Amino acid sequence: MANKPRKPWIAGVLTLVSRGLGHLYAGSPKRGVILFGIEQSLAITLGIATIVYTPNIYSLLVFVAIGIGFVIFCIWDAVKMAKTKRDQYELAKYNRWFAYVGYFIVMSLGVSILISENVKENLVKAYKLPSGAMEDTLLVGDHILVDQRNSAREPRRGDIVIFEYPEDPTKDFIKRVVAVGGDTIEVRNKTLFVNNSPITEAYAVHKETDIIPATQNPRDNLGPQVVPSGSFFTMGDNRDRSYDSRFWGFVSKDKVKGTVKSIYWSWDRKKGEVRWARIGKKVQ
Repeated sequence: MANKPRKPWIAGVLTLVSRGLGHLYAGSPKRGVILFGIEQSLAITLGIATIVYTPNIYSLLVFVAIGIGFVIFCIWDAVKMAKTKRDQYELAKYNRWFAYVGYFIVMSLGVSILISENVKENLVKAYKLPSGAMEDTLLVGDHILVDQRNSAREPRRGDIVIFEYPEDPTKDFIKRVVAVGGDTIEVRNKTLFVNNSPITEAYAVHKETDIIPATQNPRDNLGPQVVPSGSFFTMGDNRDRSYDSRFWGFVSKDKVKGTVKSIYWSWDRKKGEVRWARIGKKVQ
């Protein structure tokens, strides 16, 4: 085979594109595949950590630092491998452009996406808040982490959940579970009653003083209604400006995707600034 010395900078760039690709170029494919596997395992581990231990801003910074640090290490290692062969290197059968493209497709566009999608479907997924229906608990511009394990798909009263919007399954809604199967739900002049007892809700806000009668719409007066078994009654914390179960009914258990855990990023679009105090905040 022809002598084709390796160029360290190319090994570094290829590693930046996909972990292991630079090592393939530098003649160390097994080492590259191992590092790729470590990266994917690291991603899964950090995903589990975010739902088991609700991360604060410092923990999130540590997670980001670990990820960046690992990428830097992989680049350094690939460059080091290439430097040992920058004067003399006999091409291997895998040192072909189609082998590099194939590695990228199989590993980065295949394995990585498959693992990422499984993490999102079964462990943790990120969402962005598009509306103010959950103010002041969640604000427009908050980016949240949602626990999607099976245990998190069986919420309790008070949990904030993500679910398929019953009137349009292509959309995801975020609301608070205020009643579960078998509960009797009622709203009297804006006050929530569950099983005939008024509920103290420190998180609920009312931004309008007028009382709408039940004959007009169910925002301020509703029920009583019994929540069916295997279903939930949900409401937004911004009670006067939330389109929720009061209007379109119950959420069935199979539509629940997960429970909201924390805020990992928050951007105030109106002010054009980061809400630093909200990053890493546990959602309750």
